[in-house]
Amino acid sequence: MLALLLMATIASPQALPTNPPECVQYYHAACNEALGEWLPTFGGSKVFWDVATHVASRDAFVYEGEPSEPSDRFGFEGPADGTSFVYGFAGKPTGRVVYDYAHNIAFYEFGCCSGRDVVAAYAAPPPTTVVDRDLRTLKTVRGVHLGMTSAEVTFIYGSATAQSVAHHPGVGVLAYTTWPPRKEETMIHSPCGQFENFYFRDDRLVLIQIGNGC
Repeated sequence: MLALLLMATIASPQALPTNPPECVQYYHAACNEALGEWLPTFGGSKVFWDVATHVASRDAFVYEGEPSEPSDRFGFEGPADGTSFVYGFAGKPTGRVVYDYAHNIAFYEFGCCSGRDVVAAYAAPPPTTVVDRDLRTLKTVRGVHLGMTSAEVTFIYGSATAQSVAHHPGVGVLAYTTWPPRKEETMIHSPCGQFENFYFRDDRLVLIQIGNGC
C-alpha cells in the first residue's frame, strides 16, 4: 500500500504509440515507444549539476547476482535479466527494465553511447508486459532504498539543499555528483563520473536516479 501512495506521478499513455519504421527495421521486437514514454523519471540526471553537492565516490544498485565491488563500470549496471527495449530517435536509447507487479516498483537502465541512467522508482504498471522481479530489497551499495526519508538519505550521503522539481509540484530532490562544477571542468575533459538524484514526495523517497557518463 505504501508503494501505491508514493508512486511517481508518471501517467501511462492511453493509447500505445506507434514504433517508428526505422526502429523496427533495425531493432525489430525490441522497439517499444510505449515503454520509453512510461519510464518513470523527473528529467535528465544532469539537470541539477550546478547545485548538486559534491561527493567523493560513485554509488551503484545492489541487484540479484550483481557484484557490489567497485569496477570500471561501477554504477552503470541495471537489470541484466530485464526486458530489452529501444525507443526514440536521437541516438536510439536502449535499455533493460524489470517491474515488481506486487509492489509497484520499476527498475531500469537506459542510455546511449557512454552515458546511461539507472533508476529505481515507484510506478504504475508498464503498458506492455516486462520481466517480473521482487524488488523489495533493491538498494544502493551505500544503503539508500525507496521509502526512506530525506533525513535518512542525508545521514548516508551528507547534507544537501533540497531543490524543487519543475513541473512536478510537491516533489523535491536531493542532488549529489562526483563531477566538479562545470565552470572548472566539463564532462568532456573529466574521467567517468556520476550524478545521484533522490526524489521525494511527502518526505518519502519515490525515485532514485544514478546517472553515469564518461
